[in-house]
Amino acid sequence: MSAEPAPRISVIIPVFNGEPFLSEQLDALAAQDFAEPWELIVSDNGSTDGTRALAMSRRGSFPVPLRILDASAERGVNFARNAGILAARAEKIAFCDADDRVFPTWLRAAFEELDTHEVVQGPLHVMRTARDSNPPVLRHAIAERTAACGNLGIRRETLDRLGGFDVSCVRYGVADIEFASRMWKAGVKDALVPEFGIDYRLMESSWGFLRKIWSSCIAEVEVWRRHPEAYPDKQGRGYVAREALLFVPHIVTAARGGGLRRAVRVVITLAAHAVAMLPPASELPAPRLLDSMPAVPEVGADEAGVDDERVAN
Repeated sequence: MSAEPAPRISVIIPVFNGEPFLSEQLDALAAQDFAEPWELIVSDNGSTDGTRALAMSRRGSFPVPLRILDASAERGVNFARNAGILAARAEKIAFCDADDRVFPTWLRAAFEELDTHEVVQGPLHVMRTARDSNPPVLRHAIAERTAACGNLGIRRETLDRLGGFDVSCVRYGVADIEFASRMWKAGVKDALVPEFGIDYRLMESSWGFLRKIWSSCIAEVEVWRRHPEAYPDKQGRGYVAREALLFVPHIVTAARGGGLRRAVRVVITLAAHAVAMLPPASELPAPRLLDSMPAVPEVGADEAGVDDERVAN
């Protein structure tokens, strides 16, 4: 039997309790308009539902090698992402999330654009039940010091240079902002590619939406403290005081441009920043990057004919 061709690009899905949505994402990946050999790595961060069994059940029929990692040793999306990086066999890597849905052109766009760019990002579209050829854009996920790591293409050499993801960042929202901050400090150049788009699943409840905003704003403050040289104007109580003085104009502008939902976002943002910045700051945990990661086991590697040692390389 001929040897399996080496993948030209590795796709990594970090997942925790993603059973309700994972099948839809796997279907989208299986239908990619891409002819080169590639591999899919599902990095299971200790799911307690049927996520792992679902991934295992799809392995035999999936069009490319589908590898499953037991990344349960430590909770956090960055731990799962780093485990996937260590296991990946290709020099180009693309990240997506279990609860979204990639475009049919997603993988081809990442593969082609990573020839000329270190990082590829793409638009996030509002997910609809039926696939819409022109869905509304939620955001483009590209601007100074921002990144959507659930829709990211990147060269492996760039990941190695940046140190991968910081495992010490566990709060919701901090992972993407912190990684982006290191990208911009290192001068990494990225590109916005429309074909590298995803359908993004919005929070269904208003309470869930508000909680995500609150947590993301607390995370922002953590990143500002971790990288003060990159955010010199956002340090200490002076920043909160300046924002408070501009509170009313911000509210009016937000309400005019986006209605009540946008105005509520402004209120929550200022409140979260104040809560995070006004009390005496506690010491942040030391960064823990890719070089501190342990090897993680691959689930069912023997049956798939995969060498376990490769996961740690």
